[in-house]
Amino acid sequence: MELPSILQIEEITKSFSPSTLPAVDRVSLALKTGDILGLLGPSGCGKTTLLRIIAGFEQALGCLYLNETLVCGQGVWVEPELRSVGMVFQDFALFPHMTVSDNIGFGLPGNRRLGASFQRISEVMELVGLQGLEKRYPHELSGGQQQRVALARALAPQPSLVLLDEPLSNLDVQVRLRLRQELRDILKSAGTSAIFVTHDQEEAMAMADQVAVMRAGRLEQIGTPEDIYQHPQSQFVAEFVTQANFLRVERQGTEWQTEVSDFAISAGRSETLTRSISLNDCATGTVMIRQEDLQLRPNPAASTIIRDRQYLGREYRYCLQTDSGKELHARTNISQSLAIGTMVQLSLATQSIQIFPDLASPTFSRPMILQR
Repeated sequence: MELPSILQIEEITKSFSPSTLPAVDRVSLALKTGDILGLLGPSGCGKTTLLRIIAGFEQALGCLYLNETLVCGQGVWVEPELRSVGMVFQDFALFPHMTVSDNIGFGLPGNRRLGASFQRISEVMELVGLQGLEKRYPHELSGGQQQRVALARALAPQPSLVLLDEPLSNLDVQVRLRLRQELRDILKSAGTSAIFVTHDQEEAMAMADQVAVMRAGRLEQIGTPEDIYQHPQSQFVAEFVTQANFLRVERQGTEWQTEVSDFAISAGRSETLTRSISLNDCATGTVMIRQEDLQLRPNPAASTIIRDRQYLGREYRYCLQTDSGKELHARTNISQSLAIGTMVQLSLATQSIQIFPDLASPTFSRPMILQR
């Protein structure tokens, strides 16, 4: 049985000034109960503004439902403290004069000295792995421990939805890598739905059940991490999420030609399109080639050179330069080690090539997937 939506947003729009573009522009989405949604996008795209609208810190046009109850729109406005929403801020916002226990219990209703409140504090401290730190103050904790206190405080009142504004951005790389899995585990163990903001695509892919990619206030695409990565619906999503290579292509007879002379893409094979169009309607476009799909073979007569090589532990990342000066990147496993300055022949490992056609009509705005 499909779970109901904990959150439903319909045409939410927020403008801070009549003379500027909307910070959030007609965004609609739904979040199923128990799911974690990652709001992904570059700085200034409206992620945090949308999060604040959901929390009730900003008013906006459109409708917003929490637990199938209208909390914003059609003349209805429910105050933030009545929405059953927990918030974890980017800087954690802990009270420096309060102990860990008091910080966590601050949001609980009634007298925090009641036995039920003490029991709840103990439960969430165990959930986030803070046992034994009840009497410490925030300055006596590491960054990762402070993050857990902030999360425990948000979870203590048992909200229907937890919102996290770039929860890991202030932490060191190693701590961030460890905590993103722990954070997901804690939210899943608590059975709490959550939305988190990030500009790190790897973080979004690792933590979220659904990823919503935003650009200039608009929702570009929403789907599972696999859908977003494997089937980007716009070149912006492809560039931001996949970190792929992009080459201009031009149709010449039965082939798509690129500036890299090593390979051409057949235009005569079967294709899968989001909408039914003929390849004859498209003469130029941009082809997306993921870094892991580029294969390298040493060839002194080739026109592409390895300009740099980076060792990433389980793989090499090669910076390549074509004879036209175009920079490409390829990832290979460590069994293939090629020296800087090596001339290499390029080929494609995949049988499925995505092309974003140059067509003005919105009918052709989605990518074509060509079978090589």
